[in-house]
Amino acid sequence: MKRLVVIMLCMAALHAQAQEETGVIKTNPLGWFVGQFQFGYEHFLSENVSVQLIPGGIFHAGSVSINDSIVGFFETYSATRTGFIVIPEFRYYLGDVAPDGLYIAPFARYRSVTTKVDEDDQSSEKRNAMGGGFVLGYQYQLANGLTGEVFLGPQLKSVNTTPTGAYEQYDEDVFDDVQGSSIRFGITIGFGI
Repeated sequence: MKRLVVIMLCMAALHAQAQEETGVIKTNPLGWFVGQFQFGYEHFLSENVSVQLIPGGIFHAGSVSINDSIVGFFETYSATRTGFIVIPEFRYYLGDVAPDGLYIAPFARYRSVTTKVDEDDQSSEKRNAMGGGFVLGYQYQLANGLTGEVFLGPQLKSVNTTPTGAYEQYDEDVFDDVQGSSIRFGITIGFGI
């Protein structure tokens, strides 16, 4: 949390020197709870149009398990997930001036994650998910250049998994990309620059 405060103070200093805002630096704090650390930038092309790029790193300690229903045992093993995500987006603000108001945004999404079983370094899985969709969102400006945003919309994903070693014997018990349609939801906080 201290880092976020320092980042916001640095952005406030930059904002004080700027004549006119040309974009917003932002992060998605909901992702932090699942080990997905995204920081990005929205650039205004006109009063109603902007483009946004949100890249992020994925670092998460989770677990996998082996469940043998015949013998009746259940064992859990620690696992480490690392990877990256990138989400480019085109935004159109409906009657409002960017970055304030209701918008619609088509987006693309690519996520690549490798899961390694800590106790079995020969077993891992690489999972790539590519997709897209659109969101309806609302972004608002707070005091001193701070912004807040909430968005929701449908997305389609194509997922490709490649296991190595004996990874297929493990069941995952964490959030992961799933093939097909789903909902993209999030919030961001940011600072205009």
